[in-house]
Amino acid sequence: MKVAIIINGISRKKKVFYSQLLPPIQQSVETVVFETQYAQHAVELAGLACAENFDYVMAAGGDGTLNQVLNGVMKHATHTKLPAIGILPLGTGNDFAKMCGIKIDGKQIADLLTRNQPKATDVGRIECCEEHGEPLTNYFINVCSLGMGPEVVKRLMKSDRSLGPTMTYLKAITETFFSHKPQQIYARCDGWEWSGKMRVFAIANGISFGNEMYIAPEASPDDGVFSSFIAGELPLLKFLLYLQKIKGKQKIDNPRIHYHQTRKVEVTSPEPCAIEAEGEWMGWLPMKIEILPQRISFLR
Repeated sequence: MKVAIIINGISRKKKVFYSQLLPPIQQSVETVVFETQYAQHAVELAGLACAENFDYVMAAGGDGTLNQVLNGVMKHATHTKLPAIGILPLGTGNDFAKMCGIKIDGKQIADLLTRNQPKATDVGRIECCEEHGEPLTNYFINVCSLGMGPEVVKRLMKSDRSLGPTMTYLKAITETFFSHKPQQIYARCDGWEWSGKMRVFAIANGISFGNEMYIAPEASPDDGVFSSFIAGELPLLKFLLYLQKIKGKQKIDNPRIHYHQTRKVEVTSPEPCAIEAEGEWMGWLPMKIEILPQRISFLR
């Protein structure tokens, strides 16, 4: 069995990876480490791992690194049977890893690889547009969102990261919270539709995003359906209070908060509206999202 591990070349946790995580994995399976050198390089490296017939492609990082690895596998694999995917959670949020019970534990990862029983997992496919209208297709495994999420990603992309990943992330969230204005959208799904101004519209395969914001506490990554969360035009202070409940895995009872399940979503807007998934920039509306049931195998 061959395992490719893709790690951010400038990660502040490289020392932890090489000293604590990698040794027990190398003792258990044949392992090759690839370090990224520039933005989106993980997508290319995952595609290379597919071409070289690795059995596993592991993301050593957070949800964003996992998203890039997923897209590299989905876009570049030429075989019907894709390599299994896994994560070594070295990021800031690690929402998908937390849901799967994956820790920063080299022995745990080594044991899972030795057992070699990855689980079938759903994938979301996003058809949207680039900035100038060209069609674009991307994939996600955890959560895709509109509204405040893409604004946070935009700020992170422009930041110099001198404060470190955690403080840079908190700064971007705080600035977005007080500056973002609700955006008008129209969403049509299989069985329901919604229109209005929203602060957040999330389509979830996992249970949380944004570092444990549990917008879909009952979601399952292998049930063939998305869980959607819509926060409409709520007063800012009330929305802030609700966020504390959401972090506590509580559902909100308010006519401007909506929970649904769906397999497909189409969203349009009369104004420019960006899309993010797993903290990665995905594109712009209009978009169509569809679930691909149990499309990949994930180490969990």
